[in-house]
Amino acid sequence: MPKNVFDVAAFDLKARSEAGAPLTLRHPKTGEDLPAVIWLQGEDAENYRKCLRSQIDRQIMERKLELTAAELEERLIERLAAITLRFENIELDGVQYDGTAENVLRLYRDHLWIREQVAAFVEDRANFLP
Repeated sequence: MPKNVFDVAAFDLKARSEAGAPLTLRHPKTGEDLPAVIWLQGEDAENYRKCLRSQIDRQIMERKLELTAAELEERLIERLAAITLRFENIELDGVQYDGTAENVLRLYRDHLWIREQVAAFVEDRANFLP
């Protein structure tokens, strides 16, 4: 193969996004790593794409040309929840936070600093490459 040719198979981002990667949460003030870890798939994962298509289909069916800021925020939360695999070392008021869909949505709705870290992590494809 000539040197000036690039084989796109070298980056199977869908498979790597599907496998997931760990996000170590950082303290919102100091930036220090916390013991809390959230395992996430990337935006190239089928779960993310499926959720996004469902949201678009719903918007088309509702014939909504514009979305409010609250609706856009909720859609982001839904997409992030769709690609959240599990939590490690995360508690709420002394109780281990399990990864049920309801708890994932609640975590991202109630804790903006966590949602922001999760969104930034999944948007960066480098987090899913070796």
